[in-house]
Amino acid sequence: MKITVKRSKGNRVYEVTGYLGKYQDLNGITHTKRFHQSGFESSKLARIAFERAKAHFEKHYADATMIEEHPTFDSVYHIWLETYRLGVKESTLNRVLGIFKHHITPSLGSLPIDEINWQQCQQAALTWRKQVKQFNKLVQYAGLVFRTAQRMGVIDTNPMKLVDIPKLPATTLKPRNFWTAGELTTFLKAVDITDSMPQHERYDRAAFFYLLATTGMRKGEAIALTWNDLDFKRGTVKIDKTISRTIDNHQTVSTPKTANAYRTLKLDALTISRLKSYRQHFKVIPSASSAVFRNRKGNRLSLMTPNHWLSTFIEQTGLPTINVHGLRHTFASIQVANNINVKALQMQLGHSDIKITLNIYAHLSQEELSAKVFDVGNILAL
Repeated sequence: MKITVKRSKGNRVYEVTGYLGKYQDLNGITHTKRFHQSGFESSKLARIAFERAKAHFEKHYADATMIEEHPTFDSVYHIWLETYRLGVKESTLNRVLGIFKHHITPSLGSLPIDEINWQQCQQAALTWRKQVKQFNKLVQYAGLVFRTAQRMGVIDTNPMKLVDIPKLPATTLKPRNFWTAGELTTFLKAVDITDSMPQHERYDRAAFFYLLATTGMRKGEAIALTWNDLDFKRGTVKIDKTISRTIDNHQTVSTPKTANAYRTLKLDALTISRLKSYRQHFKVIPSASSAVFRNRKGNRLSLMTPNHWLSTFIEQTGLPTINVHGLRHTFASIQVANNINVKALQMQLGHSDIKITLNIYAHLSQEELSAKVFDVGNILAL
């Protein structure tokens, strides 16, 4: 270490230079790291700055090999990804990979991460705001990459933390993704009438939509069901799996979304009737372990098929447009309108993120919890 003093505008200014050490980059090439900084008011401050730089180097460089000198955002992203992928389900990883591929990497990927400032991050956030509804999630994921760069010793501060996330105007109205009880009744009547016509009699669509509308289960949970998950004698359905997407975008049966998603739900008489009719139409009674909802080739139903079914009936009936997940919202809204206990609704839907939690039912059995759920079939009047 060497400290020199110069004069600037009549004042003494101290400058420090020194050797920090050597390290290897990602290509195995050895580099020498030196420190040079000026503008200190005293030799003591210059010495402290060098000692901090030395400690920083020994922590982040001297004991680590294969460190890139000026890594791009994309390089650090791949380092972060190797750890992140170990702690999430494949379906979540698939979604996050898409977020980076289509939004974050095009904005920041090619830039040296130690040269990215908060203005560039702010501009990226504004771009994402135009592209994605939950653009704040993109800001959070990008922030995790910058945090990794901090841990690597490449940057000192996380510029994404300085971004002002612009909220959408309060006047922006989200499309209503649920139906009223009357609209739900109209929809299910249309399904029953259409699918009972002799020229194309079928039972799968009625069974599927009644199941979603009267239990609030997720689409993937319904498609993952096997016949041994249904207990017609007790009138229940067990949920212990769901359908998700693999990295290569294929459907796969996986564990439920959250721990709360493992549950047993009560089936109403209307839904049991449709499920039984559906099962009886098979030329060969399906085995207990076979999928409940299958396509014409006998394979498990595609996640996209119910979307097409629903669109057809919405066009036919003129009902407000919702997606299949909207049937889950419809179930929840009917429950709330009929004063269901919030804890019972949380258990029914398998939510892990409902903030209002009442522990009064913590000791009850699943059957008792199911008994608290309003029977949607009672108001359909079909």
